[in-house]
Amino acid sequence: MSGSSGFSDDDARRVIERYDRRLAELGPTPEALGWTKNRHTLRYAVLLDHWRLDADAVLDVGCGFGDMYAYCSERFPAVHYEGIDVNPSLIAVGRTRYPSATLREGNPFRDGLSGQWDVIVASGLFNLKVTDNWTFIRDAFDLFSRHARKGFAVNFLSNRVDYELEDTYHADPPRVLELAYSISNRVTLRNDYMPFEFTVYVDVRRGFDRTSVVYPDYMSHVKQVEDQTGAPGAC
Repeated sequence: MSGSSGFSDDDARRVIERYDRRLAELGPTPEALGWTKNRHTLRYAVLLDHWRLDADAVLDVGCGFGDMYAYCSERFPAVHYEGIDVNPSLIAVGRTRYPSATLREGNPFRDGLSGQWDVIVASGLFNLKVTDNWTFIRDAFDLFSRHARKGFAVNFLSNRVDYELEDTYHADPPRVLELAYSISNRVTLRNDYMPFEFTVYVDVRRGFDRTSVVYPDYMSHVKQVEDQTGAPGAC
């Protein structure tokens, strides 16, 4: 998907310049990435805990310093974490901070992705206004769906707010949900952890048991009913 019209080379340049300025002003802090009140760790939990991770490969797109690596190391020590960000200065900080992490500079929306990961996540990727935000989101969903074995999770600022800043993009939850459903029926939208942000999960594993009409990872619950009653549960 080289040359996405939603996130142009000029957008990439402006994003790099924005975070270079903030890094120079604030140092390598969460605030330099726009994360305040230590809520970034809550976002990591929301993005990752849904997937019941074990020895999974996780790609963090727009990883910043790669701080999600520390969360994974503590909560999911078997996870194989990889981060990518368009800004080389942020990646340089991350490599110093987390020498064991796999962090690389790159623009997947211009150059595409090479490889497959179990789960792809993106935190704050869509928060700034760019050339065409909706095309950017649509292209990202398409890219992630083609390179994720289990699925992907992304968060957004919501347009269900009292005000919006001039340079931030606030997405419409139903529109994002409709886009997610164009990829898979296994979709979840969460707006229960912060009032003005939401996360969408798209699980690309669409195969299900035709007898029980249940996805494989939930079959144990159906089996429990069968064991207790001697017959398949009905609804």
